[in-house]
Amino acid sequence: MINPLLEQKINNAPSSCGVYLFKNQEGKIIYIGKARNLKERLKYYLQPQPDIRRTNLIKEIADLDIILTSSESDALILEDNLIKINKPKYNIRLKDDKKFPYLKITINEEFPRIFPTRNLKEDGSILFGPYTSAKNLRQALRLVKRIFKIRTCNKKLPLTISEKPCLNYRLNLCLGPCQNKIDKEIYQDRVKEVIDFLMGKSEELMKEIEKKMWEAAEKEEFEKAAILRNQLFALQELRKKHEVILKDKKSMDVCGIAKEKNLAVCLILKIREGKLISKEEYPFSLPLKNTDEEILETLLSSVYLHSYDIPNEIILPKEVPEIQTFIETINKKRNIKVKITIPKRGEKKKLLNLAQKNAEIKLLEILPTPHLPKANIELGNYLFLEKTPIRIEGVDISNLGGKYACGSIIVFEGITPKKSEYRKFKIKTIKSQDDYAMMEEVLRRRLKRLIEENKPLPDLVLVDGGKGHLTVANKVYKEFNKNIPILAFAKKSNTLYFENGKIVSIPPYSPALKLLKRIREEAHRFAISYHKNLRKKDLRKSILDEIPGIGKKRKLLLLNTFGSIEKIKSAKIEDIVKIGIPRNLAEKIYQYLNINHK
Repeated sequence: MINPLLEQKINNAPSSCGVYLFKNQEGKIIYIGKARNLKERLKYYLQPQPDIRRTNLIKEIADLDIILTSSESDALILEDNLIKINKPKYNIRLKDDKKFPYLKITINEEFPRIFPTRNLKEDGSILFGPYTSAKNLRQALRLVKRIFKIRTCNKKLPLTISEKPCLNYRLNLCLGPCQNKIDKEIYQDRVKEVIDFLMGKSEELMKEIEKKMWEAAEKEEFEKAAILRNQLFALQELRKKHEVILKDKKSMDVCGIAKEKNLAVCLILKIREGKLISKEEYPFSLPLKNTDEEILETLLSSVYLHSYDIPNEIILPKEVPEIQTFIETINKKRNIKVKITIPKRGEKKKLLNLAQKNAEIKLLEILPTPHLPKANIELGNYLFLEKTPIRIEGVDISNLGGKYACGSIIVFEGITPKKSEYRKFKIKTIKSQDDYAMMEEVLRRRLKRLIEENKPLPDLVLVDGGKGHLTVANKVYKEFNKNIPILAFAKKSNTLYFENGKIVSIPPYSPALKLLKRIREEAHRFAISYHKNLRKKDLRKSILDEIPGIGKKRKLLLLNTFGSIEKIKSAKIEDIVKIGIPRNLAEKIYQYLNINHK
Protein backbone atom coordinates (compact mmCIF):
# COMPACT_ATOMS: atom_id res chain seq x y z
CA MET A 1 0.00 0.00 0.00
CA ILE A 2 1.20 3.52 -0.81
CA ASN A 3 1.36 5.77 2.27
CA PRO A 4 -1.34 8.49 2.58
CA LEU A 5 1.10 11.42 2.15
CA LEU A 6 2.41 9.95 -1.14
CA GLU A 7 -1.13 9.28 -2.32
CA GLN A 8 -1.99 12.90 -1.58
CA LYS A 9 1.04 14.09 -3.60
CA ILE A 10 -0.10 11.98 -6.54
CA ASN A 11 -3.65 13.31 -6.36
CA ASN A 12 -2.31 16.87 -6.26
CA ALA A 13 0.10 16.35 -9.18
CA PRO A 14 -0.33 18.75 -12.14
CA SER A 15 -1.79 17.57 -15.44
CA SER A 16 1.32 18.83 -17.25
CA CYS A 17 4.24 17.11 -18.93
CA GLY A 18 7.40 16.47 -16.98
CA VAL A 19 9.50 13.93 -15.09
CA TYR A 20 8.69 12.16 -11.82
CA LEU A 21 11.20 10.65 -9.38
CA PHE A 22 10.24 7.97 -6.85
CA LYS A 23 12.40 7.75 -3.70
CA ASN A 24 12.70 5.14 -0.95
CA GLN A 25 12.85 5.63 2.84
CA GLU A 26 16.53 6.68 2.65
CA GLY A 27 15.72 9.33 0.05
CA LYS A 28 17.46 7.42 -2.74
CA ILE A 29 15.90 7.64 -6.21
CA ILE A 30 14.65 4.17 -7.20
CA TYR A 31 12.64 4.97 -10.35
CA ILE A 32 12.46 7.83 -12.87
CA GLY A 33 9.72 8.25 -15.45
CA LYS A 34 8.32 10.85 -17.83
CA ALA A 35 4.75 11.62 -18.77
CA ARG A 36 2.72 13.82 -21.06
CA ASN A 37 0.19 14.12 -18.21
CA LEU A 38 1.88 13.57 -14.84
CA LYS A 39 -1.32 13.25 -12.81
CA GLU A 40 -2.82 10.66 -15.13
CA ARG A 41 0.40 8.67 -15.25
CA LEU A 42 1.03 8.70 -11.48
CA LYS A 43 -2.49 7.47 -10.70
CA TYR A 44 -1.50 4.23 -12.43
CA TYR A 45 0.70 3.44 -9.38
CA LEU A 46 -2.35 3.62 -7.06
CA GLN A 47 -3.90 0.62 -8.82
CA PRO A 48 -3.25 -3.09 -8.02
CA GLN A 49 -0.31 -4.46 -10.04
CA PRO A 50 -0.40 -7.86 -11.79
CA ASP A 51 3.40 -8.21 -11.67
CA ILE A 52 5.04 -8.92 -8.30
CA ARG A 53 8.16 -6.93 -9.25
CA ARG A 54 6.06 -3.82 -9.91
CA THR A 55 4.29 -4.46 -6.60
CA ASN A 56 7.72 -4.50 -4.91
CA LEU A 57 8.53 -1.17 -6.53
CA ILE A 58 5.34 0.40 -5.19
CA LYS A 59 6.04 -0.98 -1.70
CA GLU A 60 9.44 0.73 -1.70
CA ILE A 61 8.14 4.16 -2.77
CA ALA A 62 8.22 6.55 0.17
CA ASP A 63 8.40 9.95 -1.56
CA LEU A 64 7.89 11.64 -4.90
CA ASP A 65 9.55 14.57 -6.70
CA ILE A 66 8.20 16.20 -9.83
CA ILE A 67 10.07 18.30 -12.41
CA LEU A 68 7.87 20.14 -14.92
CA THR A 69 9.18 20.67 -18.45
CA SER A 70 8.08 23.02 -21.21
CA SER A 71 7.64 20.18 -23.72
CA GLU A 72 7.53 16.41 -24.03
CA SER A 73 10.88 16.55 -25.87
CA ASP A 74 12.48 18.25 -22.89
CA ALA A 75 10.93 15.63 -20.59
CA LEU A 76 12.42 12.84 -22.71
CA ILE A 77 15.91 14.40 -22.62
CA LEU A 78 15.71 15.16 -18.90
CA GLU A 79 14.52 11.63 -18.08
CA ASP A 80 17.40 10.11 -20.05
CA ASN A 81 20.00 12.35 -18.37
CA LEU A 82 18.65 11.73 -14.86
CA ILE A 83 18.62 7.96 -15.38
CA LYS A 84 22.26 8.03 -16.54
CA ILE A 85 23.29 10.10 -13.51
CA ASN A 86 21.28 8.34 -10.77
CA LYS A 87 21.09 4.74 -12.13
CA PRO A 88 17.77 4.00 -10.38
CA LYS A 89 17.18 0.45 -9.17
CA TYR A 90 13.96 -0.13 -11.09
CA ASN A 91 14.73 1.56 -14.42
CA ILE A 92 15.71 -0.43 -17.49
CA ARG A 93 19.45 0.10 -17.86
CA LEU A 94 22.41 -1.08 -19.82
CA LYS A 95 23.74 -4.29 -18.28
CA ASP A 96 26.34 -3.76 -15.52
CA ASP A 97 25.55 -0.02 -15.60
CA LYS A 98 28.58 0.66 -17.79
CA LYS A 99 28.63 3.73 -20.00
CA PHE A 100 29.54 2.80 -23.53
CA PRO A 101 32.21 5.06 -25.05
CA TYR A 102 31.73 7.62 -27.83
CA LEU A 103 34.08 9.33 -30.25
CA LYS A 104 34.07 13.05 -29.53
CA ILE A 105 34.97 15.77 -32.07
CA THR A 106 35.55 19.20 -30.53
CA ILE A 107 34.20 21.24 -33.46
CA ASN A 108 34.05 24.36 -31.29
CA GLU A 109 37.87 24.49 -31.17
CA GLU A 110 40.06 26.24 -33.75
CA PHE A 111 41.77 22.91 -34.59
CA PRO A 112 39.26 20.26 -33.50
CA ARG A 113 40.38 17.02 -31.85
CA ILE A 114 38.90 13.52 -31.90
CA PHE A 115 39.17 11.16 -28.92
CA PRO A 116 37.18 8.50 -27.01
CA THR A 117 35.00 9.69 -24.14
CA ARG A 118 32.30 8.50 -21.76
CA ASN A 119 31.36 12.03 -20.73
CA LEU A 120 28.09 13.08 -22.38
CA LYS A 121 28.23 16.68 -21.14
CA GLU A 122 27.02 19.07 -23.82
CA ASP A 123 29.86 21.51 -24.57
CA GLY A 124 29.34 22.21 -28.25
CA SER A 125 31.21 19.08 -29.39
CA ILE A 126 29.62 16.28 -31.38
CA LEU A 127 29.56 12.60 -30.43
CA PHE A 128 29.57 9.42 -32.51
CA GLY A 129 28.43 6.19 -30.93
CA PRO A 130 27.82 4.70 -28.52
CA TYR A 131 30.28 1.93 -29.38
CA THR A 132 29.34 -1.31 -27.63
CA SER A 133 32.57 -2.87 -28.90
CA ALA A 134 35.85 -1.26 -27.82
CA LYS A 135 37.43 -2.96 -30.83
CA ASN A 136 35.09 -1.11 -33.21
CA LEU A 137 35.89 2.20 -31.51
CA ARG A 138 39.67 1.64 -31.71
CA GLN A 139 39.38 0.64 -35.36
CA ALA A 140 37.36 3.77 -36.23
CA LEU A 141 39.88 6.00 -34.42
CA ARG A 142 42.81 4.23 -36.08
CA LEU A 143 41.28 4.79 -39.54
CA VAL A 144 40.61 8.47 -38.82
CA LYS A 145 44.24 8.97 -37.79
CA ARG A 146 45.60 7.06 -40.79
CA ILE A 147 43.34 8.56 -43.46
CA PHE A 148 42.50 12.07 -42.24
CA LYS A 149 45.28 12.79 -39.75
CA ILE A 150 43.38 15.15 -37.46
CA ARG A 151 44.77 15.54 -33.97
CA THR A 152 43.92 13.32 -31.02
CA CYS A 153 46.12 14.93 -28.37
CA ASN A 154 44.99 17.38 -25.67
CA LYS A 155 47.86 19.82 -26.10
CA LYS A 156 46.96 23.49 -25.97
CA LEU A 157 47.74 25.37 -29.17
CA PRO A 158 49.97 27.03 -30.04
CA LEU A 159 52.77 25.08 -28.36
CA THR A 160 55.46 26.88 -26.41
CA ILE A 161 59.00 26.80 -27.76
CA SER A 162 60.04 24.18 -25.18
CA GLU A 163 57.17 21.78 -26.03
CA LYS A 164 57.72 19.01 -28.54
CA PRO A 165 55.07 17.67 -30.94
CA CYS A 166 53.34 14.41 -30.01
CA LEU A 167 54.29 11.01 -31.39
CA ASN A 168 51.38 10.99 -33.87
CA TYR A 169 52.96 13.91 -35.76
CA ARG A 170 56.27 12.08 -35.97
CA LEU A 171 54.50 8.95 -37.27
CA ASN A 172 52.66 11.00 -39.91
CA LEU A 173 49.30 10.37 -38.21
CA CYS A 174 48.58 14.05 -37.56
CA LEU A 175 48.67 17.12 -39.82
CA GLY A 176 50.56 18.98 -37.10
CA PRO A 177 48.56 22.14 -36.38
CA CYS A 178 50.79 22.52 -33.32
CA GLN A 179 53.71 23.04 -35.70
CA ASN A 180 51.81 25.51 -37.91
CA LYS A 181 52.11 22.97 -40.73
CA ILE A 182 48.48 23.17 -41.87
CA ASP A 183 46.18 26.01 -42.83
CA LYS A 184 43.14 26.43 -40.57
CA GLU A 185 40.60 26.24 -43.43
CA ILE A 186 42.19 23.09 -44.90
CA TYR A 187 42.16 21.51 -41.44
CA GLN A 188 38.49 22.41 -40.93
CA ASP A 189 37.69 20.79 -44.31
CA ARG A 190 39.48 17.65 -43.13
CA VAL A 191 37.35 17.63 -39.94
CA LYS A 192 34.17 17.81 -42.07
CA GLU A 193 35.47 14.82 -44.03
CA VAL A 194 35.92 12.90 -40.77
CA ILE A 195 32.33 13.67 -39.80
CA ASP A 196 31.08 12.43 -43.18
CA PHE A 197 33.25 9.31 -42.84
CA LEU A 198 31.89 8.45 -39.37
CA MET A 199 28.34 9.00 -40.64
CA GLY A 200 28.96 6.43 -43.38
CA LYS A 201 28.84 8.93 -46.26
CA SER A 202 31.87 7.37 -47.91
CA GLU A 203 30.61 7.62 -51.50
CA GLU A 204 30.00 11.37 -51.33
CA LEU A 205 33.30 11.77 -49.51
CA MET A 206 35.26 9.82 -52.13
CA LYS A 207 33.75 11.90 -54.95
CA GLU A 208 34.76 15.11 -53.17
CA ILE A 209 38.30 13.85 -52.46
CA GLU A 210 38.74 12.71 -56.06
CA LYS A 211 37.58 16.11 -57.31
CA LYS A 212 40.10 17.87 -55.05
CA MET A 213 42.84 15.48 -56.16
CA TRP A 214 42.39 16.33 -59.86
CA GLU A 215 42.19 20.02 -59.08
CA ALA A 216 45.50 19.83 -57.19
CA ALA A 217 47.07 17.87 -60.06
CA GLU A 218 45.97 20.51 -62.61
CA LYS A 219 47.59 23.20 -60.46
CA GLU A 220 50.72 21.02 -60.33
CA GLU A 221 50.37 20.71 -56.54
CA PHE A 222 51.58 17.13 -56.80
CA GLU A 223 52.39 16.61 -53.12
CA LYS A 224 48.84 17.60 -52.13
CA ALA A 225 47.41 15.43 -54.96
CA ALA A 226 49.41 12.45 -53.70
CA ILE A 227 48.02 12.87 -50.16
CA LEU A 228 44.47 13.03 -51.53
CA ARG A 229 45.14 9.98 -53.74
CA ASN A 230 46.27 7.98 -50.69
CA GLN A 231 43.13 9.05 -48.82
CA LEU A 232 40.98 7.97 -51.76
CA PHE A 233 42.66 4.57 -52.07
CA ALA A 234 42.31 3.93 -48.32
CA LEU A 235 38.59 4.74 -48.43
CA GLN A 236 38.05 2.59 -51.52
CA GLU A 237 39.81 -0.34 -49.84
CA LEU A 238 37.73 0.08 -46.69
CA ARG A 239 34.49 0.30 -48.66
CA LYS A 240 35.20 -3.07 -50.30
CA LYS A 241 35.06 -4.75 -46.87
CA HIS A 242 31.48 -3.65 -46.24
CA GLU A 243 28.73 -6.02 -47.31
CA VAL A 244 26.06 -4.69 -49.69
CA ILE A 245 22.67 -5.13 -48.00
CA LEU A 246 20.37 -2.88 -50.01
CA LYS A 247 20.29 -2.17 -53.73
CA ASP A 248 19.11 1.36 -52.95
CA LYS A 249 21.81 3.47 -51.33
CA LYS A 250 19.79 4.08 -48.17
CA SER A 251 20.96 4.88 -44.67
CA MET A 252 19.02 3.18 -41.90
CA ASP A 253 19.34 1.45 -38.56
CA VAL A 254 17.57 -1.89 -38.10
CA CYS A 255 16.78 -2.77 -34.46
CA GLY A 256 16.22 -6.34 -33.29
CA ILE A 257 15.27 -7.39 -29.77
CA ALA A 258 15.49 -10.64 -27.80
CA LYS A 259 14.31 -11.03 -24.21
CA GLU A 260 14.34 -13.76 -21.57
CA LYS A 261 13.91 -13.65 -17.80
CA ASN A 262 15.39 -10.36 -16.57
CA LEU A 263 17.73 -9.80 -19.51
CA ALA A 264 17.26 -8.37 -22.98
CA VAL A 265 19.51 -7.63 -25.94
CA CYS A 266 18.83 -4.94 -28.51
CA LEU A 267 20.95 -5.19 -31.63
CA ILE A 268 21.29 -2.46 -34.25
CA LEU A 269 22.45 -3.15 -37.79
CA LYS A 270 23.90 0.12 -39.11
CA ILE A 271 23.37 0.42 -42.87
CA ARG A 272 24.87 3.39 -44.70
CA GLU A 273 24.60 3.96 -48.44
CA GLY A 274 23.13 0.47 -48.75
CA LYS A 275 26.10 -1.22 -47.01
CA LEU A 276 26.27 -2.85 -43.59
CA ILE A 277 29.04 -0.93 -41.82
CA SER A 278 28.65 -2.26 -38.27
CA LYS A 279 26.42 -3.88 -35.69
CA GLU A 280 26.04 -2.68 -32.12
CA GLU A 281 24.77 -4.91 -29.31
CA TYR A 282 23.10 -3.42 -26.24
CA PRO A 283 22.44 -5.79 -23.30
CA PHE A 284 19.83 -4.51 -20.82
CA SER A 285 18.98 -5.50 -17.26
CA LEU A 286 15.22 -5.64 -16.69
CA PRO A 287 14.33 -4.92 -13.06
CA LEU A 288 10.58 -5.14 -13.79
CA LYS A 289 8.48 -7.27 -16.12
CA ASN A 290 9.21 -4.84 -18.92
CA THR A 291 7.54 -5.08 -22.31
CA ASP A 292 9.37 -5.04 -25.65
CA GLU A 293 7.89 -1.59 -26.29
CA GLU A 294 9.39 -0.22 -23.05
CA ILE A 295 12.81 -1.71 -23.89
CA LEU A 296 12.77 -0.23 -27.40
CA GLU A 297 11.78 3.16 -26.01
CA THR A 298 14.78 3.04 -23.66
CA LEU A 299 17.03 1.98 -26.54
CA LEU A 300 15.98 4.94 -28.70
CA SER A 301 16.66 7.38 -25.86
CA SER A 302 19.98 5.80 -24.84
CA VAL A 303 21.41 5.60 -28.36
CA TYR A 304 20.07 8.46 -30.43
CA LEU A 305 19.61 11.40 -28.05
CA HIS A 306 23.37 11.96 -27.79
CA SER A 307 24.81 10.68 -31.06
CA TYR A 308 25.45 12.87 -34.11
CA ASP A 309 25.01 9.87 -36.39
CA ILE A 310 21.25 9.75 -36.97
CA PRO A 311 20.03 7.69 -39.96
CA ASN A 312 17.18 8.74 -42.23
CA GLU A 313 15.14 5.73 -41.10
CA ILE A 314 14.97 3.46 -38.05
CA ILE A 315 13.39 0.01 -38.44
CA LEU A 316 11.70 -1.34 -35.30
CA PRO A 317 9.99 -4.71 -34.62
CA LYS A 318 7.10 -3.09 -32.68
CA GLU A 319 5.29 0.20 -32.17
CA VAL A 320 6.81 2.35 -29.44
CA PRO A 321 4.55 4.47 -27.24
CA GLU A 322 4.84 8.23 -27.73
CA ILE A 323 7.20 7.73 -30.68
CA GLN A 324 6.23 11.16 -31.97
CA THR A 325 7.94 12.71 -28.94
CA PHE A 326 11.18 10.96 -29.90
CA ILE A 327 10.89 12.14 -33.54
CA GLU A 328 10.25 15.74 -32.44
CA THR A 329 13.19 15.61 -30.00
CA ILE A 330 15.62 14.44 -32.72
CA ASN A 331 14.27 17.13 -35.05
CA LYS A 332 14.78 19.74 -32.34
CA LYS A 333 18.36 18.64 -31.51
CA ARG A 334 19.63 17.87 -35.01
CA ASN A 335 17.09 19.39 -37.37
CA ILE A 336 16.58 15.95 -38.90
CA LYS A 337 13.24 14.31 -39.66
CA VAL A 338 13.83 10.65 -38.83
CA LYS A 339 11.38 8.07 -40.15
CA ILE A 340 10.27 5.18 -37.91
CA THR A 341 9.10 2.01 -39.72
CA ILE A 342 7.59 -1.25 -38.50
CA PRO A 343 7.72 -3.44 -41.65
CA LYS A 344 5.31 -6.33 -42.24
CA ARG A 345 6.84 -7.73 -45.44
CA GLY A 346 9.47 -7.15 -48.10
CA GLU A 347 13.16 -6.29 -47.96
CA LYS A 348 12.95 -4.32 -44.70
CA LYS A 349 11.16 -7.18 -42.99
CA LYS A 350 13.99 -9.53 -44.03
CA LEU A 351 16.53 -7.12 -42.54
CA LEU A 352 14.48 -6.93 -39.35
CA ASN A 353 14.43 -10.75 -39.13
CA LEU A 354 18.22 -10.73 -39.53
CA ALA A 355 18.60 -8.24 -36.68
CA GLN A 356 16.21 -10.28 -34.52
CA LYS A 357 18.20 -13.48 -35.15
CA ASN A 358 21.48 -11.76 -34.25
CA ALA A 359 19.93 -10.40 -31.05
CA GLU A 360 18.78 -13.92 -30.08
CA ILE A 361 22.28 -15.31 -30.63
CA LYS A 362 23.81 -12.57 -28.48
CA LEU A 363 21.21 -13.15 -25.73
CA LEU A 364 22.14 -16.84 -25.57
CA GLU A 365 25.76 -15.82 -25.03
CA ILE A 366 25.01 -13.65 -22.00
CA LEU A 367 22.29 -15.73 -20.33
CA PRO A 368 23.54 -17.21 -17.04
CA THR A 369 23.36 -20.84 -18.14
CA PRO A 370 25.57 -23.73 -17.02
CA HIS A 371 28.80 -23.98 -18.98
CA LEU A 372 28.27 -25.90 -22.18
CA PRO A 373 31.31 -27.62 -23.69
CA LYS A 374 32.44 -26.17 -27.00
CA ALA A 375 32.22 -29.62 -28.64
CA ASN A 376 28.51 -29.92 -27.81
CA ILE A 377 27.74 -26.37 -28.93
CA GLU A 378 29.55 -26.91 -32.25
CA LEU A 379 27.81 -30.27 -32.72
CA GLY A 380 24.41 -28.63 -32.30
CA ASN A 381 25.38 -25.92 -34.81
CA TYR A 382 26.74 -28.34 -37.42
CA LEU A 383 23.65 -30.56 -37.17
CA PHE A 384 21.25 -27.55 -37.08
CA LEU A 385 19.64 -28.83 -33.89
CA GLU A 386 17.18 -26.63 -32.00
CA LYS A 387 18.77 -27.65 -28.69
CA THR A 388 22.45 -28.16 -27.89
CA PRO A 389 22.86 -31.95 -27.44
CA ILE A 390 24.17 -32.58 -23.92
CA ARG A 391 22.95 -36.11 -23.20
CA ILE A 392 24.13 -38.29 -26.09
CA GLU A 393 23.62 -42.06 -26.36
CA GLY A 394 25.83 -44.27 -28.52
CA VAL A 395 24.54 -47.65 -29.80
CA ASP A 396 26.60 -50.57 -31.15
CA ILE A 397 25.92 -54.21 -32.04
CA SER A 398 28.49 -57.03 -31.83
CA ASN A 399 28.22 -60.66 -32.99
CA LEU A 400 30.25 -63.41 -34.60
CA GLY A 401 28.31 -65.00 -37.43
CA GLY A 402 25.16 -64.51 -35.40
CA LYS A 403 26.69 -66.18 -32.32
CA TYR A 404 27.14 -64.39 -28.98
CA ALA A 405 25.06 -61.49 -30.33
CA CYS A 406 24.83 -58.49 -28.02
CA GLY A 407 24.35 -54.74 -28.03
CA SER A 408 25.60 -51.80 -25.99
CA ILE A 409 24.23 -48.40 -25.01
CA ILE A 410 26.68 -45.87 -23.63
CA VAL A 411 25.80 -42.39 -22.32
CA PHE A 412 27.79 -39.15 -22.47
CA GLU A 413 26.83 -36.06 -20.46
CA GLY A 414 28.54 -33.19 -22.27
CA ILE A 415 31.99 -34.53 -23.10
CA THR A 416 32.12 -36.96 -20.14
CA PRO A 417 31.12 -40.65 -20.23
CA LYS A 418 28.48 -41.48 -17.61
CA LYS A 419 29.43 -45.12 -16.97
CA SER A 420 26.81 -45.68 -14.29
CA GLU A 421 24.21 -45.45 -17.08
CA TYR A 422 25.91 -47.79 -19.57
CA ARG A 423 23.70 -50.78 -20.45
CA LYS A 424 24.43 -54.09 -22.23
CA PHE A 425 21.88 -56.26 -23.98
CA LYS A 426 22.09 -59.93 -24.86
CA ILE A 427 20.10 -60.45 -28.06
CA LYS A 428 17.09 -62.66 -27.28
CA THR A 429 14.86 -62.79 -30.35
CA ILE A 430 17.29 -62.91 -33.30
CA LYS A 431 19.13 -66.16 -34.09
CA SER A 432 20.57 -65.30 -37.54
CA GLN A 433 23.21 -62.68 -38.40
CA ASP A 434 20.87 -59.70 -38.88
CA ASP A 435 22.43 -56.47 -37.57
CA TYR A 436 19.35 -54.38 -38.40
CA ALA A 437 16.97 -56.64 -36.45
CA MET A 438 19.42 -56.74 -33.53
CA MET A 439 19.65 -52.94 -33.52
CA GLU A 440 15.86 -52.74 -33.51
CA GLU A 441 15.58 -55.11 -30.53
CA VAL A 442 18.20 -53.24 -28.48
CA LEU A 443 16.71 -49.79 -29.12
CA ARG A 444 13.15 -50.95 -28.45
CA ARG A 445 14.13 -52.51 -25.12
CA ARG A 446 16.19 -49.45 -24.19
CA LEU A 447 13.50 -46.87 -25.02
CA LYS A 448 10.74 -48.85 -23.36
CA ARG A 449 12.79 -49.09 -20.15
CA LEU A 450 13.57 -45.37 -20.10
CA ILE A 451 9.90 -44.46 -20.51
CA GLU A 452 8.71 -46.99 -17.90
CA GLU A 453 11.24 -45.75 -15.34
CA ASN A 454 10.61 -42.09 -16.23
CA LYS A 455 14.29 -41.50 -16.92
CA PRO A 456 15.64 -38.67 -19.13
CA LEU A 457 15.65 -39.30 -22.86
CA PRO A 458 18.75 -38.48 -24.91
CA ASP A 459 19.17 -35.20 -26.80
CA LEU A 460 20.90 -37.13 -29.61
CA VAL A 461 21.29 -40.81 -30.50
CA LEU A 462 24.38 -41.98 -32.39
CA VAL A 463 24.11 -45.38 -34.09
CA ASP A 464 27.16 -47.18 -35.42
CA GLY A 465 26.51 -47.98 -39.05
CA GLY A 466 24.96 -46.57 -42.19
CA LYS A 467 21.60 -45.68 -43.67
CA GLY A 468 20.03 -49.08 -42.89
CA HIS A 469 20.82 -48.82 -39.19
CA LEU A 470 19.49 -45.24 -39.20
CA THR A 471 16.19 -46.32 -40.78
CA VAL A 472 15.70 -49.00 -38.11
CA ALA A 473 16.51 -46.59 -35.28
CA ASN A 474 14.06 -43.95 -36.53
CA LYS A 475 11.37 -46.62 -36.91
CA VAL A 476 11.69 -47.59 -33.23
CA TYR A 477 11.59 -44.00 -31.91
CA LYS A 478 8.56 -43.20 -34.08
CA GLU A 479 6.73 -46.20 -32.58
CA PHE A 480 7.02 -44.46 -29.21
CA ASN A 481 6.19 -41.00 -30.66
CA LYS A 482 9.55 -39.63 -29.60
CA ASN A 483 11.05 -36.97 -31.83
CA ILE A 484 14.74 -37.32 -30.98
CA PRO A 485 17.54 -36.54 -33.47
CA ILE A 486 19.26 -39.74 -34.61
CA LEU A 487 22.52 -39.83 -36.50
CA ALA A 488 24.31 -42.73 -38.20
CA PHE A 489 28.10 -42.58 -38.05
CA ALA A 490 29.94 -45.11 -40.21
CA LYS A 491 33.35 -46.31 -38.97
CA LYS A 492 35.23 -46.47 -42.25
CA SER A 493 34.25 -43.15 -43.83
CA ASN A 494 33.43 -40.92 -40.84
CA THR A 495 30.27 -40.00 -42.77
CA LEU A 496 27.26 -38.65 -40.87
CA TYR A 497 23.80 -39.57 -42.15
CA PHE A 498 20.38 -38.11 -41.35
CA GLU A 499 17.10 -39.91 -42.03
CA ASN A 500 16.14 -37.55 -44.87
CA GLY A 501 19.25 -38.62 -46.78
CA LYS A 502 21.20 -35.51 -45.82
CA ILE A 503 24.92 -36.10 -45.32
CA VAL A 504 26.69 -33.83 -42.83
CA SER A 505 30.37 -33.08 -43.02
CA ILE A 506 32.12 -31.85 -39.88
CA PRO A 507 35.69 -30.50 -40.25
CA PRO A 508 38.29 -32.98 -38.96
CA TYR A 509 39.77 -30.37 -36.56
CA SER A 510 36.42 -29.68 -34.90
CA PRO A 511 35.89 -30.73 -31.25
CA ALA A 512 32.41 -31.86 -32.34
CA LEU A 513 33.81 -34.59 -34.62
CA LYS A 514 36.31 -35.66 -31.96
CA LEU A 515 33.42 -36.03 -29.49
CA LEU A 516 31.41 -38.17 -31.96
CA LYS A 517 34.42 -40.42 -32.54
CA ARG A 518 34.91 -40.86 -28.80
CA ILE A 519 31.27 -41.85 -28.36
CA ARG A 520 31.38 -44.27 -31.29
CA GLU A 521 34.63 -45.89 -30.11
CA GLU A 522 33.38 -46.16 -26.52
CA ALA A 523 30.13 -47.82 -27.66
CA HIS A 524 32.17 -50.24 -29.80
CA ARG A 525 34.59 -51.00 -26.93
CA PHE A 526 31.75 -51.66 -24.51
CA ALA A 527 29.93 -53.94 -26.98
CA ILE A 528 33.11 -55.87 -27.85
CA SER A 529 34.03 -56.39 -24.19
CA TYR A 530 30.56 -57.83 -23.49
CA HIS A 531 30.80 -59.99 -26.63
CA LYS A 532 34.17 -61.39 -25.43
CA ASN A 533 32.76 -62.12 -22.02
CA LEU A 534 29.91 -64.10 -23.58
CA ARG A 535 32.40 -66.10 -25.64
CA LYS A 536 34.62 -66.81 -22.63
CA LYS A 537 31.64 -67.85 -20.60
CA ASP A 538 30.59 -70.24 -23.35
CA LEU A 539 34.12 -71.62 -23.69
CA ARG A 540 34.28 -72.24 -19.96
CA LYS A 541 31.40 -74.67 -20.38
CA SER A 542 33.03 -78.07 -20.87
CA ILE A 543 32.03 -81.75 -21.34
CA LEU A 544 33.80 -82.32 -18.03
CA ASP A 545 30.95 -80.39 -16.34
CA GLU A 546 28.66 -83.30 -17.29
CA ILE A 547 30.68 -85.88 -15.32
CA PRO A 548 29.45 -86.37 -11.70
CA GLY A 549 32.19 -85.72 -9.12
CA ILE A 550 34.14 -83.13 -11.17
CA GLY A 551 33.97 -79.64 -9.78
CA LYS A 552 35.69 -76.41 -10.78
CA LYS A 553 39.05 -77.25 -9.19
CA ARG A 554 39.37 -80.76 -10.70
CA LYS A 555 38.25 -79.46 -14.11
CA LEU A 556 40.98 -76.79 -14.05
CA LEU A 557 43.51 -79.39 -12.86
CA LEU A 558 42.71 -81.69 -15.81
CA LEU A 559 42.71 -78.90 -18.40
CA ASN A 560 45.92 -77.28 -17.07
CA THR A 561 47.71 -80.65 -17.00
CA PHE A 562 46.60 -82.13 -20.32
CA GLY A 563 45.83 -78.92 -22.22
CA SER A 564 42.58 -79.96 -23.93
CA ILE A 565 39.63 -82.37 -23.86
CA GLU A 566 41.18 -84.38 -26.72
CA LYS A 567 44.38 -85.00 -24.76
CA ILE A 568 42.44 -85.99 -21.65
CA LYS A 569 40.48 -88.37 -23.84
CA SER A 570 43.67 -90.06 -25.16
CA ALA A 571 45.20 -90.33 -21.67
CA LYS A 572 45.26 -93.67 -19.79
CA ILE A 573 43.54 -94.16 -16.45
CA GLU A 574 46.94 -94.35 -14.72
CA ASP A 575 47.92 -90.99 -16.19
CA ILE A 576 44.78 -89.39 -14.77
CA VAL A 577 45.35 -90.98 -11.33
CA LYS A 578 48.93 -89.66 -11.23
CA ILE A 579 47.79 -86.01 -11.14
CA GLY A 580 45.73 -86.63 -7.95
CA ILE A 581 42.37 -87.78 -9.29
CA PRO A 582 40.89 -90.79 -7.34
CA ARG A 583 40.97 -94.02 -9.36
CA ASN A 584 37.19 -94.54 -9.36
CA LEU A 585 36.72 -90.98 -10.69
CA ALA A 586 39.55 -91.47 -13.23
CA GLU A 587 37.75 -94.59 -14.51
CA LYS A 588 34.49 -92.61 -14.83
CA ILE A 589 36.29 -89.87 -16.82
CA TYR A 590 37.90 -92.38 -19.14
CA GLN A 591 34.65 -94.28 -19.69
CA TYR A 592 32.59 -91.08 -20.23
CA LEU A 593 35.00 -89.62 -22.80
CA ASN A 594 35.94 -92.81 -24.65
CA ILE A 595 32.80 -94.96 -24.49
CA ASN A 596 29.83 -92.66 -23.94
CA HIS A 597 31.11 -89.89 -26.32
CA LYS A 598 32.99 -91.65 -29.10
